[in-house]
Amino acid sequence: MSRICEVSGKRPIVANKIVRRGKAKREGGVGKKTTGISKRKQYPNLRKLRVQVAGKTITLKVAMSHVDKVYEALPRLRGMKLEQMSEAEIKRALLRLLR
Repeated sequence: MSRICEVSGKRPIVANKIVRRGKAKREGGVGKKTTGISKRKQYPNLRKLRVQVAGKTITLKVAMSHVDKVYEALPRLRGMKLEQMSEAEIKRALLRLLR
């Protein structure tokens, strides 16, 4: 299962973990020295969001920073004819509104 937000496209990024030793100059030392750098990943804060639309439950993987955007778009779906659509088609229509 991918760790990508379906609304914003947020995905894991690569960052550096930096290990330092020494005493900071502002604390009276000679300064911090880097002793090691290693790669690490930073993951988006994703949650599964279940939404009821036209009597059908739709599950979205959404970053927490975009949950409000999903709930704001739901009233705009009411004007569409969703009863005869499948869950996948409703999900596509919702994601189209959000982009």
